[in-house]
Amino acid sequence: MITSDEPPINRKAAEQALRHINHHGGVNQGWYVGIDDAGSNRDDSSHKHPMRYEMTSRDEAIHTMSWLLDAGLQADDEYGAEPTILFIYKRT
Repeated sequence: MITSDEPPINRKAAEQALRHINHHGGVNQGWYVGIDDAGSNRDDSSHKHPMRYEMTSRDEAIHTMSWLLDAGLQADDEYGAEPTILFIYKRT
């Protein structure tokens, strides 16, 4: 059995998020990344989140958010107990 110490990161979602930011000016500063539970009041496409992604697990959501923070995004500081939605937005 092969094991990996690499954390579960949804690279496809992270790369799509960075492409979206690049399309809208390419500067990661000013963009926020957050995670939350599915069905929460923050899990709403009419909210201020131009992009949202379903993660397979809490760990994947947390590690993908961390990866995007390392890429220069700012942290959205609220999230629920079992976050499986990752979203990005820009404050206006």
